[in-house]
Amino acid sequence: MTLSFEDQPAEKQKLTFKTYREFAKKYWGDNSLPDGVYARSKIYNNFAMMLADQCPWHIVLKVKGEEKTFVGPIFIQMSECLNELKDTTPFVNMFNKVGRYRRFPGVAVQEALVNALIHSDLSMSFEIKVDLTEYLMLITSPGGFMGAEEFEMVMNTSPRNKRMSSLLQRMGYAKLSGDGMYAIKQCYTTSGLVPVVVSHDDCFIVQLPSLDDTAKTIGQGSDTVLTYLMENKRGNIVDLSRQLMISVHRMKMILDVLESDGHILTMGLGAKRTAFYIRSEKNELEDILTIRSDIRLSVSCLNAV
Repeated sequence: MTLSFEDQPAEKQKLTFKTYREFAKKYWGDNSLPDGVYARSKIYNNFAMMLADQCPWHIVLKVKGEEKTFVGPIFIQMSECLNELKDTTPFVNMFNKVGRYRRFPGVAVQEALVNALIHSDLSMSFEIKVDLTEYLMLITSPGGFMGAEEFEMVMNTSPRNKRMSSLLQRMGYAKLSGDGMYAIKQCYTTSGLVPVVVSHDDCFIVQLPSLDDTAKTIGQGSDTVLTYLMENKRGNIVDLSRQLMISVHRMKMILDVLESDGHILTMGLGAKRTAFYIRSEKNELEDILTIRSDIRLSVSCLNAV
């Protein structure tokens, strides 16, 4: 049986745990190391190295071009990064909503960062990166997944770093274990925006849109969608929703507005509805002929299947 990365012997064995012990003494009244820090007798494993003062893995926060690298036990890095993000995400007024909301929902940010830590493949020696702009937060973690189905299954059931997951649960961070991605999506249900998760061979990225993003109203969203279609010429509702992080329901409304204004033509129904950009009145006939050609090609492909 192959040992998990956490349970494999650590490359560094001269480790100290002063920061961890101070934290544990303050919050739990017990400064002893947790179970599972040894690969074998007196040999520390990688989980121990995650808790050590000499932890070689770091969380890097980039805000407005300035980077801050957190050090020390990686779970404390995560906690400090969350506090920093809270201070840099002000309250905003959402369109047609009463009350104040943080630019990036606190629950979504916490769950995204927790997932980045417990599902990261630290054997790749990449940093966990948090890139923050006014309209988008990207949380990149080393280690990818083979496909969407495997990604959903792994993210919802089996963390790569099980011991770290247990520790974060004890701290109250991973209390939504198994439902973290669902909780992230729930933060945006009434905003018209959609958080997106992208998995590559060597990393996965959680993309969180700002609640005061330019796509928050139908009028502003229309500009965003139209710009995308101008560049890409076409797109169906599902692809547009994912690429632009706008909910499917809001996307349908935006396409209705753009079509009624004569900027696009749409074909199909429901989530398969496809929008085609009309460049100008002069080229409208050419666009329509192109669209019809695309439709005939799509139909012939369906018939072939």
